Amino acid sequence: MAQITLDSKEWQAHLGQFGDVIGDLVIEVHENPNAISYSAGYQTFFLNVSRAYPKAKAKGGMLTFSDLAKACAFLKKCKGDVTIKQVKNGSTLYLSSGSFKLSLPVTDSKSQQLVKTYKKLVDEAKEAKWKTFGADKYTVHGRTAMAEVLKLASLKNIVTKYGADYSITIDVEAEEISASAGKNHDAKIFAASAVTDMTLEKKGIKSVKSTFGAWLLPCLNLVDEGTTCRVHFGDASGLVIEQTETDLKRLLIIIDQQE
Repeated sequence: MAQITLDSKEWQAHLGQFGDVIGDLVIEVHENPNAISYSAGYQTFFLNVSRAYPKAKAKGGMLTFSDLAKACAFLKKCKGDVTIKQVKNGSTLYLSSGSFKLSLPVTDSKSQQLVKTYKKLVDEAKEAKWKTFGADKYTVHGRTAMAEVLKLASLKNIVTKYGADYSITIDVEAEEISASAGKNHDAKIFAASAVTDMTLEKKGIKSVKSTFGAWLLPCLNLVDEGTTCRVHFGDASGLVIEQTETDLKRLLIIIDQQE
C-alpha cells in the first residue's frame, strides 16, 4: 500500500498548483529516503518534481488523484498532518486527518498521457546539455530568482482575454529576463528580474525573445517562489526552468506559441 503523511499545506502546495489546467495527478511515494515525485504533461507545459521528506512516515507506491479539485477542497478544511494512501492498483484513494476522512474513486490520469514523450525529449536535452529541446534551440543560459517576473502569475485577470500578446525576453546586455502581457491601448503588465552566470552558445547575442499564449501567466505559478532558477532560452523557443535545492528538484518547460 502506498502511503505518506504530510502537513495539509504541503499537500495543497503540490496538488493545488495547477489551477483548473490539470485535473488529475499521479504521485510516486519513495522510501529510504522518503520522498515524493511526479510529472504532469500538457500541450502548454511539462512539470517534473521530486521532493524529499526525510521525517515523513511513508510506504512506497503510487497515489492516483483523479479529481484534484475535490482533494484540494478537502485539504483546505484540514489542519496539521494528512495521510493519503492507496492499495496497489486499488480503485479508491483515501485521505484522512484524524476522524475527518475522504475517499475518492481512481480513474485514468490524463496528465500522464504526454509524460512519456516529454521525458524522452528531456533525456535527449540533458544529453545535449540543454542546447536543444526537440526542435527548439537554446542559445542563452543563466541563473535568476525570477522574483519580479513571478508577480505576473497572479495578475492574469488584468489582461484582456482576447488579442493580448505574451512574451519572454532575455536581454543579454542588460542581464535580465522580462515578461510582458497585454496589448496596445489596453492594460499591459511588465516585469523584469536579474540574470547572473550567463553563458551564450555563440558570441554576439544581444537578446532572445519568444511569444506565448494566455497560458504563460498560469504556468509561472508552477515555479517555486524563493528557489533560484537555472534557465535555458532562445529565439522562438520554449522556456526551461530548472530548480534544485537539497530536498527539492523541479523542472518546468513552458511551451512557446506554435506558429
